[in-house]
Amino acid sequence: MFLAIDYGEARCGLALGERLVAKLWTVEREKLFSELSKFPDIEAYVVGLPFSMSGRYSEQTFKVIAFAERLHKKYGKRVYMIDERLSSKIFKGSKDVDRLSAAEIFDRFVSSDRNRYEIRPPSKLSDETVAELNNLTGKILIANLSDTRVAKDENCVVYQVDPYYAYLFYKRGFHVERDLKQLENSAPFDMIVAGGSCEEFRTFLRPSGKILCL
Repeated sequence: MFLAIDYGEARCGLALGERLVAKLWTVEREKLFSELSKFPDIEAYVVGLPFSMSGRYSEQTFKVIAFAERLHKKYGKRVYMIDERLSSKIFKGSKDVDRLSAAEIFDRFVSSDRNRYEIRPPSKLSDETVAELNNLTGKILIANLSDTRVAKDENCVVYQVDPYYAYLFYKRGFHVERDLKQLENSAPFDMIVAGGSCEEFRTFLRPSGKILCL
């Protein structure tokens, strides 16, 4: 059984089921965890994630991720987050917008593996690698790395597609981007340290700068 949650400021929509929604209801936010405790056999929770319309992170995005992290820690179950853009707008004006949005989040989750992210531990780099990176100077772009120790001060800008890992950097006070075009506002960088593919970031590098792929 999956339980999808449309996490709102005042109320939360809930949708419970396997391949199809079997139960659909709304609960006041302060009573949410009490309500969730009534369903101990949940296989995984699915939380709707409110990106901005351009796909960037917002304060509301990180508030919801903080809730998803708390959910994972409290119940020890798998917690997925799925892009919920437009889900509320589809039902705007309906008195059942919270419930219907939860149903839409549920349907998006069971119908596709795309745009879903799971709360999971970050991949740690070796202490030696972290120490080496912390000795770098100049303006640095940290791209698609999940070990927050690699970002040390205000000269670091973080690019992270995975929302949970972005949240971990955000909690440490770093500016986090998800839209490549927005990196132009901080470029050029003296050093780019990236996990996986690096070529997409090369355009943001200073002519004399260096790029390190991990």
